[in-house]
Amino acid sequence: MQTPLYPIHKELGAKFINFAGWNMPVEYSSIREETLAVRNACGLFDISHMGRFLIRKGYEKLEYLTSRSVIKLKQGRVQYNLLLNEEGGVKDDITIYRLSQEDFFLCVNAANRNKVYKWLVENGIEVEDLSDKTVQLALQGPKSMEVLGVYFPVEDIKYYHFKILDGIMISRTGYTGEDGFEIYAEIDKGVDLFEKLLKSCIPCGLGSRDVLRIEAGLPLYGHELSENITPFEANLDKYVDLGRDFIGKEGLLKKDIKKKLFGFELLKRGVPREGYHILHGGNKIGYVSSGTFSPTLQRGIGLCFVDLAYRKEGLEVEIDIRGKKLPAKLMPYPFINKAL
Repeated sequence: MQTPLYPIHKELGAKFINFAGWNMPVEYSSIREETLAVRNACGLFDISHMGRFLIRKGYEKLEYLTSRSVIKLKQGRVQYNLLLNEEGGVKDDITIYRLSQEDFFLCVNAANRNKVYKWLVENGIEVEDLSDKTVQLALQGPKSMEVLGVYFPVEDIKYYHFKILDGIMISRTGYTGEDGFEIYAEIDKGVDLFEKLLKSCIPCGLGSRDVLRIEAGLPLYGHELSENITPFEANLDKYVDLGRDFIGKEGLLKKDIKKKLFGFELLKRGVPREGYHILHGGNKIGYVSSGTFSPTLQRGIGLCFVDLAYRKEGLEVEIDIRGKKLPAKLMPYPFINKAL
């Protein structure tokens, strides 16, 4: 599958990868250059592969499916939330936009679009899938407001708030640890805006997006989250309200937690990757869930699940990188922490 922006990506000389069935740009110039552009100025992403759903008059049922209350969400606000299975594992992590008293907009992961749609419908929620009728852009970086402000009055949009301007929904959210915006628009308007924004910032692919989210310590479904990983194991306790009833609550409370998410950095140059074992005293104590070489920090970093007894800041460990054991130390994340 291709997003409506595919011809532009091709014209820009993007390199492509298959991601959740989508032919997506992984990089244009280089992952390093695109990562640093977002950290220092701004970069523009096509994230139209994500799923976009409209829910009308279904918030009571949505309330029972989510790990935190949506009823308390005010109009014009955005909320990070989780959909759990009966055992307490994560079906998907989503963002929810309250459009009105009755209507909500959901952004879901590309790989989970069909699964989540089916889950919502099976639980009696009427869903309109807007994914193929719209595009989704992410403008990220410290200069993103300056760039987007040329076309829209976005200065007063607060973090995790949104506005609809000229039929385009603009939210102050992102997946990079930087200030920025995510933009939802009908295809023609979205393509036009993408071309306009390219005059002031560089296009960025999924490669730099992954590096940026690891630097910011943000989870990726299929890595830090899955049907077999609970929010408690993924350090997402604050997004679970145990004071109310929801699908997965009972299973979540019964789950015996043996590993929990933590961070690490390599003490020698190397690139840690998903699945590499973490060793302490020659014993396996965990595994890398996401890893990369950080252009910002100039060292290898990653997220990992480690046994609770070893989850200690500063603990020296080894990362088994294809048989070569590189020294590392465990540490909290995020690795890049910028106040928005």
